[in-house]
Amino acid sequence: MRSDGPYFAALDYGTGGGKCAIFDAAGKRLAVAREAWTYQRIAYEHEQLMVGYGFDPHAFWSALGRCARQAMEESGIAASAVAGVAATAQRLGTVLLDARGREVYAAPNMDGRGLEGGFEVLEKLSLERAVRITGHWPPFVSSLARLLRFRKQTEQPKVAYVLTLNDWMTYRLCGALASEPSNAGESMLLDVGARGWSKEVLDLFEIDERLLPPVVEPGTPLGKLTDDAAAHTGLAAGTPVFAGGADTQCALLGAGVFEEGHAAAVLGTTTPVMLAVSSAQFDPEGKLWTGCHARAAGWTLESNAGETGTAFEWLLALLGMNGDDVYERAESLMQSRDGNLVTSFAGPHVFDLVNFDPNRPAGFLFRPPPLGERPGQGSFLHGFLAGIAYATRANLEQIEAMRGGPALSLTLTGGMTRLPTLLAEFARTTRVPLLLSDEPHATALGAALLASVGSRTHADVDSAVRAMVRTRSIEVAGAEAGEADYGRWRALYPEFLKLRT
Repeated sequence: MRSDGPYFAALDYGTGGGKCAIFDAAGKRLAVAREAWTYQRIAYEHEQLMVGYGFDPHAFWSALGRCARQAMEESGIAASAVAGVAATAQRLGTVLLDARGREVYAAPNMDGRGLEGGFEVLEKLSLERAVRITGHWPPFVSSLARLLRFRKQTEQPKVAYVLTLNDWMTYRLCGALASEPSNAGESMLLDVGARGWSKEVLDLFEIDERLLPPVVEPGTPLGKLTDDAAAHTGLAAGTPVFAGGADTQCALLGAGVFEEGHAAAVLGTTTPVMLAVSSAQFDPEGKLWTGCHARAAGWTLESNAGETGTAFEWLLALLGMNGDDVYERAESLMQSRDGNLVTSFAGPHVFDLVNFDPNRPAGFLFRPPPLGERPGQGSFLHGFLAGIAYATRANLEQIEAMRGGPALSLTLTGGMTRLPTLLAEFARTTRVPLLLSDEPHATALGAALLASVGSRTHADVDSAVRAMVRTRSIEVAGAEAGEADYGRWRALYPEFLKLRT
C-alpha cells in the first residue's frame, strides 16, 4: 500500500550507470529506474602510464532524466507530491565549467589525465602534510591534479568552476553552484578537518578560490527545480533541491551508520569499508583515507577492498553466465558445488595506494589432480565470494589497527548483498556484530534521507535514520572453520603479491 507522502527523489550517478529512486518519508522505496552507461577512452600524452576517460555530460544527463521520468511513472505518484530531490554520485569525479557554465571537462573517478598534475603535487606537497590537510594520498586521480594539468593546456577554455559529480548534477537541477564536504573531501582541495576549502593548498598551487563554490552541509536547501530540469526529469518545476552527498557516505546514511565506531562495507562495483568517527583522524602512513561523512560534524576512516562487483561479473561472463537472472544461477551453482577449495586473489585486495603495484598478480589457487579433483564453476564462484569477505575483514582490521580498537559493528549494504553465499561467508569470517541493510539501494536512500532533512520532514539526520532505515542482524555461523580459512588467505596474500606475471 502506497503512503500519502511526502516523497523524495534521489538521482544517483554510479560507476556503471545512472539511477533514480523514489522513497517515502518512512524509507519505503516506491520505484527505481536505472540505465547503464559507458565512458569514452580519451587519448593524451601519458596514456601508456594511466588511461584517460571522459563522459559526454549531455548524454549522461539525458540518461539520468530518462531514469527520473521512468521512476516517476512507475511510482504512480503526482510530481507535485515530491517534496525534494537530492543528488549523489561516485567520488573522485571532476567537472570543470567555463564562465558561461558549459562543461569543458567531465571525468569519472578512473580518469588518469591528472597524472602530470599529480607529479606537481608530489613535488610541492609532502605525504604527511597532504594527509593532514586533505586526508588523501596519492594525488593522481584528484580534482586538484586534473585542474593543474588542464590549466596548462593553452588551447582549452579558461576554467570558471570546479565541481564534483553530485555538485554538477545539482547545478543541472537548479542552477546552484555549491559543494558539500563528503565529495569535495575527495578532491584534495578541501581541509577535511575543517570541512572547508584549504587556503594552504590553494595558495601553494596558486588556485583562485573563486573557482570553488561555497561549501554547504548535505541537506542544505540550494534552490528550486528549473523549468528545463522539470521537463527533463518529469518532476515539478519549483521542487526544492537539496545538497546531496558522495555515494559511499550516502550509503552509510542509508544503512544507518553514522555513530562513532560503527562501520559499513558497501558491496558494489568496489567495496569501500568505512568507519564512522566523530573527529577527523589521519593515518600518518597514508594507507587509509580520511573523509567527511554526509552527516554534519561527522568523519570517516576508509580502507577499500577494491574491485568486487565488476570482478565478479567478469568471472560470471568468463564462465559463460549472462542475463538478468545470473545471480540466481550463480547461487544455484554454489549451493551444489563440489568440495574442492579454491582460494581467490582475483579482485579484492587490502588497500594500500601508497605502495600501489600496477603489476600486482591476480589468480586462483587450488589443488590439482591427483591431490584433488578439478574444481567446477561453483567452487570458483564460491572462492571468489569468500575472498570478498576475507578482504573486507582485512581492510576493517587495517582501520581498527590505526584507530586502536575494534569496530562496534559492521553493516553490509549494496547490490552484492543479494547473494546468500556471500552473506554466509561474512557470517563465518566477521568478528564484530554483523548487520544487513534491508534496502540494497542504500546510496539512493541516503540521498533521499538528506532531502527529507532539508525539507524539515525529519528534524535531523538522526531522526531521519530512525524513521527511514531498517537493518537486521546476521548470526555468526561456522566461525571456527571460517577463522581457519581466513587465516590461510591472510597468510597467502603477501606471498601471492610477490609473484609476477
